[in-house]
Amino acid sequence: MTDPMIDPDLPGIWIIPGEATTYEIEPDGSYHIAEPAEPLTIAEGGASMFWGRIRLDRIGGAGAAPLGAWRDRDHGDEWLFRADGSYLQRWADGERTTGIWVLRGDDATLWAREYRGRLETDGAQVTFILPAEAPVTYGYTVDAASWILLDPKSWARLVEYRRPDGQKPAARAQGGATG
Repeated sequence: MTDPMIDPDLPGIWIIPGEATTYEIEPDGSYHIAEPAEPLTIAEGGASMFWGRIRLDRIGGAGAAPLGAWRDRDHGDEWLFRADGSYLQRWADGERTTGIWVLRGDDATLWAREYRGRLETDGAQVTFILPAEAPVTYGYTVDAASWILLDPKSWARLVEYRRPDGQKPAARAQGGATG
């Protein structure tokens, strides 16, 4: 059995013009969604940090923030930022999410991208394989600047994703690194 392949033009970051959300596809087909990076301020000694409007207190681990385990002071959500650029979030209600993270802008912002599933392509169709949901298949076209999802029956255009300004295809900010 071979690993599923994805179209080599898909990896990288995509946006829908006018929306703040980014959609990231990794070379292995992993699919992530994110809001923009938020400012990161670390308290002296690294016992707490502000990430946008969220105040997190260190509950485990050592090293430079954001590495380690953290708890949202207001809501009780817990975050574990790993050195390999992955994270695990456990919501106060017990739900868990995973993803990838990166420090950006000379470590002034933290950008976390939530794992949503994976993609598979066959050259004409792309299938979104999401946990706990039935796979969804669309027709598609993709090139260096544009990715268009098409209705699989009528081939009508459903949505067009674009590369962010200056973003090169297949470029990926490595999680855990400054980028």
